[in-house]
Amino acid sequence: MSSNIKVTRICQFCGQEFEARTTVTKFCSHVCSRRAYKAAVRDQKIEKSNKEVTATKVTALEYLKLKEFLTVREAATILNSSRQTIYTLINSGKIKASNIKLKKTLIRREEIDRLFIPEPVVPVVPDIQKVVQIEACYHMAEIQEKYHISEKALFELIKRNKIPKLKMGKYAYVPKERIDQLLK
Repeated sequence: MSSNIKVTRICQFCGQEFEARTTVTKFCSHVCSRRAYKAAVRDQKIEKSNKEVTATKVTALEYLKLKEFLTVREAATILNSSRQTIYTLINSGKIKASNIKLKKTLIRREEIDRLFIPEPVVPVVPDIQKVVQIEACYHMAEIQEKYHISEKALFELIKRNKIPKLKMGKYAYVPKERIDQLLK
């Protein structure tokens, strides 16, 4: 079926204006049509290749996550960092590693995981020396003698009740009133 209409269109490949005989024509010539087709096929191949590479990377990373011992390069891959960063972490003591041979350093997977466990926050205790004077404190030996309690039991009691200790040299002192309340 021939058509007598002429529609001004823009080629979807080269972008030039042309006169088409139908309303669905997309390209100005057979050459542009073939080039657009080849470009589409090429893009599909590149897309497929990129998906394969991504899948391979993901499976390699999953494999590394399952390994118990890692080399420095594998640890760097897992942490998405450089090898030098891993060596810096080893030298600072944040990661423990073992040298198997002169150039073979292995790291346990647990060490990598331990980097992300938050360190416990130690509550700030007011300085006991500013709060309590030494005259208002018992020496550890005095408490043991007065209340007939073993050293281990005394330390457990202090620890369990979170009684602050005042350290002076090699001696430790605790407030008299807290100990008297607990042991009477």
